[in-house]
Amino acid sequence: MGTEGVDIEMALLSAIAADRYSLEKVLDEGFHPQLLHSATARLIAEALSAIREQSLSAIDLLILASKLEQQGVFSPQVKEYLDNMGCFRRPQLDQALSYLDLLKERQARERLLRLGASLESYARQRQPEQRSLPEFTSGAIQELLDIQKQRMRKQLRPVGDSVRAIVAESKNRPKGKQILLGYTLAPFKRLTQLLSGFRPGFYYGLAGAPRRGKTNFALHIASHIAWNHHIPVLFYSWEQTQRVLTARLLAKESGMNPTTMLTSDMESGSEGMEVLARGLHGIHQYGREVFLLEGSRKDTVDRIRAAAYNLMHDFRTDGIVIFLDYLQKVPLPNPPADPRARIDEISTSLADLSLELNCPILAISSIDKEGCRLDEDPGPEAELDELLSRGRPTMHNCTGSGDIEYDLDVAMILSKDWAATLEFADLLATRFVNQQSGMPKIDILNLHIDKNRDAPDEASQAVQYAFFIWENKFVELDFKPEDESRGDFRGFARAQEIFHLLVRGGHLHSVEKTQAIR
Repeated sequence: MGTEGVDIEMALLSAIAADRYSLEKVLDEGFHPQLLHSATARLIAEALSAIREQSLSAIDLLILASKLEQQGVFSPQVKEYLDNMGCFRRPQLDQALSYLDLLKERQARERLLRLGASLESYARQRQPEQRSLPEFTSGAIQELLDIQKQRMRKQLRPVGDSVRAIVAESKNRPKGKQILLGYTLAPFKRLTQLLSGFRPGFYYGLAGAPRRGKTNFALHIASHIAWNHHIPVLFYSWEQTQRVLTARLLAKESGMNPTTMLTSDMESGSEGMEVLARGLHGIHQYGREVFLLEGSRKDTVDRIRAAAYNLMHDFRTDGIVIFLDYLQKVPLPNPPADPRARIDEISTSLADLSLELNCPILAISSIDKEGCRLDEDPGPEAELDELLSRGRPTMHNCTGSGDIEYDLDVAMILSKDWAATLEFADLLATRFVNQQSGMPKIDILNLHIDKNRDAPDEASQAVQYAFFIWENKFVELDFKPEDESRGDFRGFARAQEIFHLLVRGGHLHSVEKTQAIR
């Protein structure tokens, strides 16, 4: 065995011997002592596997050495090996998992070489051996199946084990209460109810026309999950800088226009300081868990995977959520020439990644010209009946749509409710009759759930939001009324309901109050 093999073995052991989370993760991914060539390395690996079963909150090389001494196997060779391990720069989790894959591949090749030699030897025998041909070939086939199984990252488990786990979990649930299957998105309570939470292992798509607030809506979901669950959230954007994304989050929390934050003195005046303090307090609730990243050509799915593993390791958690803005910009190492095939490959890779990491992944998607036309401004001459009956974009309108709608577990479309927005603007005009310059700019948007795998049975598959354009802020209203398409629908009454809901929530009051500092 070359020195490179020794280094890989020692590097992997140094990673899992100094960190219990890495030890658990690597063992779950199929590590076992027989992958190692060195007898000393195998001895240490066996001790680490035994430590996993003990209730130690942490491990390190001193604990490992103590365990080996208790077993009576702490020889000079073992001590020297541990000393060399201590000199290694400890690999991060993604590196440790890559080393594990290399060791699995090495062992698979070695077993294939031995099997090949055995096949050749049997075929060259002039006199038949004690084993018959069917018996020998059956053994060879079983060896190939074992090699294939061992090469898989996750160990196969029978469905009976999964059934027992589900039954055991159900016994610990509160009686008569249905739990969420994913992370809560509160204060987006209706969306949480509709999706049964943001679910690990699910791949979400969010599409819509330009200037509908897709990035802001995704930032809201990201911040809500981080605030509610205190797990790491990776937000990659190939569209906006980290500075702009940060300003948008601060605007959401403070009620101040993000452009004002980036161009003016935010602390001018007592009201400005009060608004800024409110924003900083809001960001403080999740600021350590949200990571805003400017996507580059190097940020392939493999690199995103590595960043996720390392962040999970840093937070000592198996929970993480990934947002990508947007899908069509995710780079590939060897992109196909056909744009449609390229997007299909990206989408399939993201679906696979959500399953591998067992985490929710949300990818924002642009839509084509036809989709944009369906959601464009109908003009001032449009009648209310026309606005109520007009179509909207669907996931079929995603740019390069092919496998996207099939890969997704949940497909969401954000579109403008032109009729409701018009009615609400008319109502606001009467409320702000003496201060037109201070009238807030609010769009009423519909979030349609066009695909929802394993969906709970809900009366509506769309949720309405008030989008405060100046503040980049979404406020959830309610499920979209199903009777809006009826001729007797009272749009102005619905606008009044929205107005009173926003007033009760303090959202319109905060808007009126902050006009003076713009």
